[in-house]
Amino acid sequence: MQISVITELDFYKIDRCRRVISHDCAQKFAAIDLGVPLGCYGLSWRSDILEPMITRSPDRRTVWIGVDQQLAAISIDEGRILVALGFTDYLVQMVAIADVIAVLTQEKVLLFNAGGSIRFSDDLPDQGIGMTVEGENLVIKMLEGESLTLNPMTGYFKPSDSVQSMAASTTRRSP
Repeated sequence: MQISVITELDFYKIDRCRRVISHDCAQKFAAIDLGVPLGCYGLSWRSDILEPMITRSPDRRTVWIGVDQQLAAISIDEGRILVALGFTDYLVQMVAIADVIAVLTQEKVLLFNAGGSIRFSDDLPDQGIGMTVEGENLVIKMLEGESLTLNPMTGYFKPSDSVQSMAASTTRRSP
């Protein structure tokens, strides 16, 4: 699996059904080569500073690609596009954990099952800036310094210990 920068003309030579991410007014263009027999798929996006993110599913049967405000998933077995989804905010990060793909945008976190269906989706209380895997949980970092912990198996969403400690100390100080 290899991504290479291509020209706009080369992008439009790729079959329309293989242009998995296609932005209006795109500034950058790339092709992702999924090898024989699948071949190349096209990507286009607006930002000069953002680069595409690629994550393989835990079972290694799906390639997840995201850039700017779009996400796509391609089945390695069939070459079929399983997910093609646009967001109103920017994609921040993708992580494979357990049997799901976690996708973080600036305003939302989503968990996808292996087949591309959405297992969990929730808005964030603050702008998301990153996530890490801690044990069997995802820890989502917020712009203002807080963190939330998400169990991808249950969908249980709770403040991280540091947030709970701050809330407890604030509660003790109030009359």
